[in-house]
Amino acid sequence: MSAQQTFEEAVAEYIEQTRALMDQEVMENLPPDPPSPIDQSGPPFEATLRLDERTIRNYALSIGDDNPLFTDPEYGKRSRYGSQIAPGPMLALIRYPSAHGAKRPQGYPLANFISGTAWEFYDVIRAGSKFRSSKVTKELLEREGSQGKLVFLISEVYYHDFHGDMPAKCYGTQIMVPQRSMESSRAVPREKLGQHMMYERKASQYTEEQIQEYVRQIEGFPRRGAEPLYWEDVEVGDKIGPFVLPPWSLQDQVSRHFMDYCTKAAENLPGDQLAFEPSYYHSRKTGEWVRVHPITRWPWTPGSEHEDALLAIYRGLPGPFDFGVQRVQIPAQLLTNWMGDEGFIRRFYIALRKPVFYGDITIYTGEVVKKFKEIQKGVDAPGAAPGEIEYNAVGISIDGNNQVGESQAPGTATVYLPSRESGPVKLPIPHPAKPPFVNYNTYHKDWY
Repeated sequence: MSAQQTFEEAVAEYIEQTRALMDQEVMENLPPDPPSPIDQSGPPFEATLRLDERTIRNYALSIGDDNPLFTDPEYGKRSRYGSQIAPGPMLALIRYPSAHGAKRPQGYPLANFISGTAWEFYDVIRAGSKFRSSKVTKELLEREGSQGKLVFLISEVYYHDFHGDMPAKCYGTQIMVPQRSMESSRAVPREKLGQHMMYERKASQYTEEQIQEYVRQIEGFPRRGAEPLYWEDVEVGDKIGPFVLPPWSLQDQVSRHFMDYCTKAAENLPGDQLAFEPSYYHSRKTGEWVRVHPITRWPWTPGSEHEDALLAIYRGLPGPFDFGVQRVQIPAQLLTNWMGDEGFIRRFYIALRKPVFYGDITIYTGEVVKKFKEIQKGVDAPGAAPGEIEYNAVGISIDGNNQVGESQAPGTATVYLPSRESGPVKLPIPHPAKPPFVNYNTYHKDWY
């Protein structure tokens, strides 16, 4: 790279170098380097995180879900699954579901945001599971948006347990937004901070009447639990929710750190990114990860752009904002509360349209838009599940809006329900060892 490289040349180089990485294993979010006791061979790579009873419970509570299927081992043992289970999207902690493309020490002048995940689930995830994963980038799309050119990276992630079974796969979407204010690196020069902002909005304030109404909605969406919701009793047009998240807080941010950053050493970053000393020394050794705090002038890591009100400006945002990878997991509670213990989320897609800023409320609602039956076929092979089974399914449209009416997290889902005629949902779902890739244009709209 020339020292005189322009912004346009840096963006073009990023796209060219990222295209060269297509269909290759993404070397992000891997086990720590030797002498770690974790198996370094792969792909698929062994994950450091073990989904034991305590970890599953803490994770569920970190996203505000106290469903006893996820938090109470004894309740889980009495369920049809015979054990405590984990919310399916928890697998995002095993391997981050999207990729960031080409890298270089000083970074490229693009702000990155995870903009959605699309999950295909084949079985529940039981307590005690260990996993391996494989991730490749399958698509690079260039689109025009309100911020100018956008680069979409679509990744395909396979999750296998240590029996070789595959309970899920995921398609992660990462949006890279070129930022001219970054010039030819990843960090905005201090003297240009605040000159180009992606959004302009202050934290919301709430009247006592608004608070009472949101609390009423929070308390008014009960969990179905062990009472089955039968397919025959569901009709197109049925409404789901609302499921309301209280104002986003620093506590929500920190829970993400403790459940993810502190359980693995992704890309050789300090295992505990909340501790100053390892982050400080790491920042001194590298260029890409350095953010100089505009007040203290001390170096810090880009993860702090999310929760630090003064560092958020490095991402072109006016204040603290949520972790997208955490938000795409939360709306599953809308479905699990509605369908109860006997239902099964087969497909689940959430897109991220705008950040959740500090103090934002999110109101999730759903509607049954399709009722159908579908046949799933599998084979008898390693990593596959044999058989041919017909399932009773419903397609659900999901809306996630904030308190000022902005669409933050729309999505879709396919849920399998028990039937009075054909009985409970049969698991695992039959599937081949490597289910075909589903591209972005298929799953980002009406994926039922």
